[in-house]
Amino acid sequence: MRTKAKQQILRMRESFFFIALHNGFVLMIPLILTGATACALMNLPFVGYQEALRNGSFQIIYDILNTVHQATYGCFSVALTIALSVGYAMERNEKAEKSALYVLASLVAFGTQLGIGTDNFSQELLGVKGCFTAVFVTMITCFAYDYMSREENMKMARYTVGMEPACAKAINAICPMVIITSAFALLNVVLYVCFQVTNIQGIVYKVLFWVFDSVRSEFVLGLMYTFMLHFLWAIGFHGSHMMEVVAASYFSQVGQDIIFSKSFFDIFVVMGGCGTTVCVLLLGLFFYRKKRLGNIARLSVFTATFNTNEMLNFGIPIMLNPVLIVPFLLTPMMAYVISYTATYFGWVPTVTREIIWTTPVLFSGYLGTGSIRGSILQLAIIVMGMLIYYPFLKINEKVQEIYVKNQIEKLVAELKKAEEENETPDLLNKTNSYGMVARMLLKDLETALAKNEIFMLYQPQVDSRGVCLGAEALVRWKHQDYGFIYPPLIIYLAKEGKILPQLEERIFDMVAGAIKKTQDNYDGDFKISVNITAKSLTWDIESCMEACIEKYQIPADKMWLEMTEQDMLSNTDAVIQKLEHLKQVGHTLLIDDFGMGHTSIVYLQSNYFDVVKLDGSLVRNILKNSTDQKIVASVVELGEKLGVKVIAEYVETEEQRDKLKELGCFWYQGYLYSKPVALDEFIVWMKKCNEGV
Repeated sequence: MRTKAKQQILRMRESFFFIALHNGFVLMIPLILTGATACALMNLPFVGYQEALRNGSFQIIYDILNTVHQATYGCFSVALTIALSVGYAMERNEKAEKSALYVLASLVAFGTQLGIGTDNFSQELLGVKGCFTAVFVTMITCFAYDYMSREENMKMARYTVGMEPACAKAINAICPMVIITSAFALLNVVLYVCFQVTNIQGIVYKVLFWVFDSVRSEFVLGLMYTFMLHFLWAIGFHGSHMMEVVAASYFSQVGQDIIFSKSFFDIFVVMGGCGTTVCVLLLGLFFYRKKRLGNIARLSVFTATFNTNEMLNFGIPIMLNPVLIVPFLLTPMMAYVISYTATYFGWVPTVTREIIWTTPVLFSGYLGTGSIRGSILQLAIIVMGMLIYYPFLKINEKVQEIYVKNQIEKLVAELKKAEEENETPDLLNKTNSYGMVARMLLKDLETALAKNEIFMLYQPQVDSRGVCLGAEALVRWKHQDYGFIYPPLIIYLAKEGKILPQLEERIFDMVAGAIKKTQDNYDGDFKISVNITAKSLTWDIESCMEACIEKYQIPADKMWLEMTEQDMLSNTDAVIQKLEHLKQVGHTLLIDDFGMGHTSIVYLQSNYFDVVKLDGSLVRNILKNSTDQKIVASVVELGEKLGVKVIAEYVETEEQRDKLKELGCFWYQGYLYSKPVALDEFIVWMKKCNEGV
């Protein structure tokens, strides 16, 4: 796909309303899967099973399944209204009370539009048949309420003075809710006067019947039905149930002279569910086993086998997907044309039997036509459908990957901004897309830890003579889909996600193993430093490190510990005891990102730290900024008086190194010498660097 087309798709994918709708549909997955599973179990296509379930000793099981199905799909549109309202509020990153008001406003507007409590109300519209109205009303209501709730003249400020925030928000919601509800009530009156229908859903049905009444050709009618049903699905509506009235009016009969019928449609067009998604299921199972699509396919196997595909539609998602809408429309239309043509010319017998729609593929083809040729035709359509879907799934995978990478970049930008302002970000608790991506990455990080996918690179540290003193161990995570993740984001996710001990256990073990391997392959003196945080001192880090040192039989003084200057230390007895213990064992403690702030001086006064690493901003600007030069000189002078060594990071040019040397700093780390490298490469580099020393 061309870059311009990808950018347009990404803009659509990143648009606010698209994300809000997607959020809402994703929230519907538990309800959909519960109802779909009950429906599939209730309609398993086995005669003996059906008789026992409906009339035999297992009727109570049927009653339970039917109740579950009715409880889920019977309130589908109500649930969709709630889910879409929450999805909208999530992307606005609203607090709980504001989110609740979105839901209340949408439910009242939805009920008003359906005419609940009047003679015109139909309970069916609370289920899947009313989903068009649910989406239409909810999106308009949320947008209108969002706009009006921000307008000062809509607020009742003089009545809310001194009230608790939740109560004040509720009172301020009165005017917007009255206006929105009245507008939908007025719309009902206009619709009745102009079109003799009582709600938006009535307009939809009126248009559908007008279109189908104007066509006489059975082939064209079937093609139109196939297209409209899938088009409605593709734009976010439950097309199967919305088109049910059309199917009942035009395609309910089967017979030798009738090619297209509801059974024909179920057997040859919607195999695995609407969109002929048995093709997507098979592609996911066989070609995307380790991808997100493969996981969704495995979750969908049972329901899709019995032609219920909501999990695929909502989970991938196919609905509202600008890439997959093409094969979702094209594949069933291909299936319809091929199967209709094969039946018309007598290559496959006409479907003359009513088959339960949940009958699995291949079985349904044989039972419906009474011939193995029906199964062969289904198989041929599936193969062609897989060929149609495959390139679009590849494109969708790429677009999804780019989209998530963009979101991760924005997440990293938020984290960097917080770091610059010395603030603690709250990314995991955000309800918008940033928060969802952060929580997704946290889950993936947990999986990566379990699979030992976290690894370390080592960046050499060199003195003014060119001698390699050792290296800093830097944690890395290469996500299987999104590439290398910004290292501070890894630490942030681990800290806030409460898996820092597990991550650090893995890091300490790898670093201790690296020291052992280096020691076995290099006779000279060296050390490897590893980063810890203030949070690290809240768990039993010292026992973990002692276990690693004992496991690999290495001296503690070869493992140095770095802590960032921004990572505030609490002066509790427990923290002091941990620092004293770590130093007594033999570890050297370093302050990373050292500046000249009050905190930095306090750290030096503590006598726990033997080495400081200059803040990177000081080194980057060392050639141009005289103030930074004076700060570096002061840090070096202070370090000499206190017996503290100074390391400069981010040394990238000889000019920077020479200036630092002139200012009295003699230890360096940066791309002038080496980028972070794998352990074996570091060992070779250090041996070569220190030859003759």
